[in-house]
Amino acid sequence: MVTSRQFVRGVGRTMRAMDRAAKQAERQRIVRQQAMDRQAQLNAAARAAAEYEAVIEALTGAHRVRLNRRDWLTTATSPAVPEPERQNHAETAAAARLADYSPGLMTRLLRREAKVRLRLSDDIDAARWQDDADHDRAIEAARIRNAEIEAAQRLVERDPDALAAALEAHSSLGDLPFSVEDVETLFIDKRIVAVVDGLDLEDMPTETVSLLKSGKASIKDLATGKRQELHRDTICSAAVRVALEYLSALPVDEVEVVMLTDVLDLATGHIEALPVLYLKVAAQAVKMLNLERTEAYPLVERLGGHMSWTKRDGFRPINAAAFGVDLATPRP
Repeated sequence: MVTSRQFVRGVGRTMRAMDRAAKQAERQRIVRQQAMDRQAQLNAAARAAAEYEAVIEALTGAHRVRLNRRDWLTTATSPAVPEPERQNHAETAAAARLADYSPGLMTRLLRREAKVRLRLSDDIDAARWQDDADHDRAIEAARIRNAEIEAAQRLVERDPDALAAALEAHSSLGDLPFSVEDVETLFIDKRIVAVVDGLDLEDMPTETVSLLKSGKASIKDLATGKRQELHRDTICSAAVRVALEYLSALPVDEVEVVMLTDVLDLATGHIEALPVLYLKVAAQAVKMLNLERTEAYPLVERLGGHMSWTKRDGFRPINAAAFGVDLATPRP
């Protein structure tokens, strides 16, 4: 027999057990939430570090592409396609089917011969339309091919309008927002010069983001000298990439690049967009290089680039006229 006292004690033990279970569940929930928060912080740190590395690669690794040149000369020397004559292959085949038609036993029994012959006769009209459509497609294909040949001939002859159109159609210059602000092409005699508005020092990151062994993000201010080096590498990488785009899209063996960026003009004391790098790149020289494994600044040095740069002061303007490029004359 259970006394009232034993009953009360039993209820008390049950309540305490339920309380302990609730507290344990709450502690487990808090531990799980803390673990999730820590993991979220680690994931955010990893993303921040990866995004920073991606930005640096976009700035300093724009030149890490393969040079794939178009064979414009083969196209330019191809014979023009004559206007194709209209053929009647489909109509002839349809007419032959009608002429060779011989009704079978069931067709004769069901008296369907007239209907079949009418359908075969209609097929001749449809085939005639097909021959017309095939002829129109052949004419259009010939027109497109002849236009390609004419455009290639104009390119080989270095017609400025054709060169500009080829750059727009076949280069990736429009996909370089992290490397350049603007590109202008100058045609000086037989030379092709790309004048590029490069990024300025103020466009460079001011902080670095890296991962510690603990998985947390370490954010530090970027030292002035390192920021100057980053700007230098960005300008060099952009110069090489622009040259590669020109060599890839155009039938030329070499291209010249003049990079502009905001620097202090010692003559006026004003900060202006002035030339800071001159680079001439030959396709033959590029073929000897492993672009994907070469840093931008040593690459420009190896290609004979001209610039004035120090780790303390950054870029100093150069005289583009010394390389036969007159930037003082207003350009259309």
